Amino acid sequence: MIDRIDGLLLPGGKDIDPYFYDEEPSLKLGAIDSALDAFEIEFLRQAYERDLPTLGICRGLQLANVFLGGSLYQDLSDYDKLAVKHNQYQTAPWQALTHSIEVKEDNLIQDFFGTSARVNSFHHQALKEISPELIPVAYSSDGIVEAAVGKNFNFLGVQWHPETLYQDHENSLKLFIHLVGEAKKFAKQR
Repeated sequence: MIDRIDGLLLPGGKDIDPYFYDEEPSLKLGAIDSALDAFEIEFLRQAYERDLPTLGICRGLQLANVFLGGSLYQDLSDYDKLAVKHNQYQTAPWQALTHSIEVKEDNLIQDFFGTSARVNSFHHQALKEISPELIPVAYSSDGIVEAAVGKNFNFLGVQWHPETLYQDHENSLKLFIHLVGEAKKFAKQR
């Protein structure tokens, strides 16, 4: 299948089975689908080998971190500096900007969002041990990684949900425009 695509979008979804990052399941772990995890990790491995342009959204960023050797907080209540309402039980609508992020300089997220922005947030897991293959480029005020880029892989991942924001927030739309542009370049190189 991967030979037929020029770009990959890894969407949000269920929790990732902690087996894939060598942990036992916490009592706070949500629903998992190990077969889906295995499939998407293999798909991501093939994308990585081809340097296929990839955009990870929420779980997609988490999956990339796990695939590349990192781990996750199985539940943000295990993060001792938690001070922002990130979780999936957010009472705000999906289209609402619910918390701020600080963006490092000289990266794609800064190009699209500037050095600070507001995003939506619907997750109870987050990157814990960051893979050395990912470069964190944006954080929430309590230190959760909110965006990362691939060090040796055409990957861009965000912890929020731009697919619910792009109609009202042009910076979110730029993430998808970027993926399509990178996919066009990839297709020309084939």
